[in-house]
Amino acid sequence: MKAILLLGAAAAVWLTGCVNVKTEPIRVEPIEITMNVNLRIARELDDFFTDLDTESKVMEVAPTEEP
Repeated sequence: MKAILLLGAAAAVWLTGCVNVKTEPIRVEPIEITMNVNLRIARELDDFFTDLDTESKVMEVAPTEEP
């Protein structure tokens, strides 16, 4: 019984000694983000619709409530 226990302990020590873990360094790289924002077109559309709103006779300015 002692021989089996001793053999099991020796096998456990031998197997844990064979474990090899290779760690690679962690690399932190910058993230590149490309954003396509069409502000010029949005401004031109706002100007276009503002011009139409001022020329329209159907559109009325909503009354504002003052406290």
